[in-house]
Amino acid sequence: MPHSRLHAGLGISLGGLLLTGSAQAAVTDIDYLSPGIQLPSADIELYNNRQSGIRLNGGLTLYGYGATTRNANFGASESISGNPTKRHPSWWEATAMPTLTGEVDLPNAGTAFAGVTAVGSMTRGNAYGDVDGATPDHPEDARIDRAYLGWRSGALFADSLGKDALTVSFGRQKFEFGEGFLVGDGYLDTGKYGGYWIGASEGFHNTAILSLDSHGWHGDLFHLKKEQYVRGGPDTETSMNGINASYTLGDRAKFGAAVMHTYDSDISALDGTDIYNLRAKGKPFASIPDLSLGGQYVYEDNNDNGIDDDAWYGQVTYRFSKVRWTPELAYRHAEFSENYDTVFYDFAGGWGNWYMGEIVGEYMLFNSNLDVDMVRASLNPSESLETGIIGYNFRYHDTPSGVTDRDFAREVNLYADWNITDRLSLSGVYAVAFPGDGAEQTFMGNDHSAQLFELFATYTF
Repeated sequence: MPHSRLHAGLGISLGGLLLTGSAQAAVTDIDYLSPGIQLPSADIELYNNRQSGIRLNGGLTLYGYGATTRNANFGASESISGNPTKRHPSWWEATAMPTLTGEVDLPNAGTAFAGVTAVGSMTRGNAYGDVDGATPDHPEDARIDRAYLGWRSGALFADSLGKDALTVSFGRQKFEFGEGFLVGDGYLDTGKYGGYWIGASEGFHNTAILSLDSHGWHGDLFHLKKEQYVRGGPDTETSMNGINASYTLGDRAKFGAAVMHTYDSDISALDGTDIYNLRAKGKPFASIPDLSLGGQYVYEDNNDNGIDDDAWYGQVTYRFSKVRWTPELAYRHAEFSENYDTVFYDFAGGWGNWYMGEIVGEYMLFNSNLDVDMVRASLNPSESLETGIIGYNFRYHDTPSGVTDRDFAREVNLYADWNITDRLSLSGVYAVAFPGDGAEQTFMGNDHSAQLFELFATYTF
């Protein structure tokens, strides 16, 4: 399934609903409910002419990932997707992501901007690639992931709407709202493209986005087209039109909603689906500032294809801000009905969002026909280091054909995120999953405990 690890790491890890470690801050510090257009970072100044107002920046980020496992897929010879796999696969991935961006100040008319980002990825090691067998035969690929043009209003409407209140953009670009629970990743890094786990490619194939930010309000009118790789067949495409809006109530709360319609989709079940989204996050009690609540609800309706499905989650988080190492505890319950489609969901922000579990969430159950409870505890021994433990309990929402028990698995993840320098970060995870009767039946009687150890490194020039 599509995802990206590009936001993993302590510096911007969301840790569920609240920022963790030194990144912990007021609700307004990161607008995960409706961030709108997301431009790739390019921190190296290549050209800056203040007289003409022309600026060029560049950047290069390198990603490396390695994993080794025991009893993948609980010892079965095929993944839950039906792909052949080895019992104890090990593999590694590498990605390079160069970026070039430019801006031009227009006389009394805002700022024009443009950018291009390429992604080159490879998968090596195990002949079948990852645990799901989604990247077999040592694939490698290079592509233009983002190529966009846009305009920001600057001071043009500053008196009435505020500075840079309006943004218009077109082309290949990443677009996200609602913490990536529904919309965030526009490309599928599997099969011939390689780099499944890193998931660097996120740009939608074709976009047109109009965004408004004014006096606490944020809104997006958008058109998106996504490409998806289908093993053994041609790429599929799905187009979507929609509107997204949110309101920030000081530093206490955010509320959001979105309405979308998919059309011209090569995925028959998704073609012509109406999608509705409600979401909220905040600190409801001024007397308990360390307590945060949040959740989302999605309803999908498509009478022609028999789709009448929904998904939701609720989470409570408490951060002990006055205790050494600032411990944080979080509990989440999430449910996804039998035919719920994850649409364009993304990793988006930290361990457990939204690939819940490095074994089950990454390679087995992809947020459809699933109920899951999550408990998370984390510590920040220093500003550059976060460590934690996450426990999951997975159950089928409805038992699939041939399965009589909803109990799928329990999983524990131990993780550490270390910002070694401003440019270099390293993350490590040990995960173990214990199959329930539902998993044993799904994997044809295989019931071995699955283990996984992985390392992820990022270096930004």
